Amino acid sequence: MCYLKFFLKNNLFVGLVFFSTACSVFVEEAEIPSDAVIAVVNGDEITVGSHRNEIKFLMRQYRVTKRDSLAVEEKLVLKIKGLNRLIRNNLLIQEANSRKIFLDRNEFEVAILEVKNGYEGDSFEEFLKDEGISSELWENRLKNSLLIKKFINIKFNTKDPDDETRARAYYEVHKESFKVGMMVHAFHIMVATEDESRLAQKAIKSKKKNFSEVARVYSLAPESDIGGDLGYFEISQMPDEFGSILKLKKNQISDTIKTPYGYHIFKVIDVKAARQMSFSESKKTIYDKFSREKQSVKFEQWLLNLKNNSKIKINENVLSKFSL
Repeated sequence: MCYLKFFLKNNLFVGLVFFSTACSVFVEEAEIPSDAVIAVVNGDEITVGSHRNEIKFLMRQYRVTKRDSLAVEEKLVLKIKGLNRLIRNNLLIQEANSRKIFLDRNEFEVAILEVKNGYEGDSFEEFLKDEGISSELWENRLKNSLLIKKFINIKFNTKDPDDETRARAYYEVHKESFKVGMMVHAFHIMVATEDESRLAQKAIKSKKKNFSEVARVYSLAPESDIGGDLGYFEISQMPDEFGSILKLKKNQISDTIKTPYGYHIFKVIDVKAARQMSFSESKKTIYDKFSREKQSVKFEQWLLNLKNNSKIKINENVLSKFSL
């Protein structure tokens, strides 16, 4: 499904244009140079090249696979929304810099590792290549995103006294949101080939090594360093291919399960039935929700004021004519 069409149908551009523009996009597109300036934000230039890069990420978000299939209205959504994001991010980064808020190298490196740990081998680099996104572009975007998040948390992280009466009322109305599905505590081994999975299964069955020791030797998964321990997780959050582990009894080993990522073996340690969380278990989540909502209102009001007091110039001629 192309979610861009869904967005058009259900939003009708309401709230889309953070910075309104009077330009007409119903003109013939042209090849505009990447270094052409499409907007200037307090003296900082935004080029067509950076705008096109932002549109690449939007196309992924809306699951657009073919540019040629886009209607005029869909191109308008991408162009305006992409420019809105760039202008907003420019303003926030400028504010962070003016307040001497910077990103530590360690913060950046930890974030990179967290992202890449979800991929095996060179699969992350292959993913970027398939998407037409350079490592440099991805890393710069991540840095900006982390810096903006840090700035917002520092500036707007005001915590009010916990309101238990309000929180309890919210819990009673939204009890369905505080149910926990069936939980499974399992250990996991993942290998690249069927032959390796046979070797791992053979090692487990020989009982010369326990499951965790075999995981440390054979498994390519991130949790191999801790013996393959996945901890507790909701089975509903797992890929459909792993549904068969629900049939396992405690301490039983699964057959090898093949997925696009490799060959998997599981050992179930414990199973917890689905249940309703108590208010005591839920209230921290509720307090955090209230805090985020208040932070969001303050942030949006502040951002609107910042925009109104900033010097922003949009080159409507370039915006209307450049091709995606």
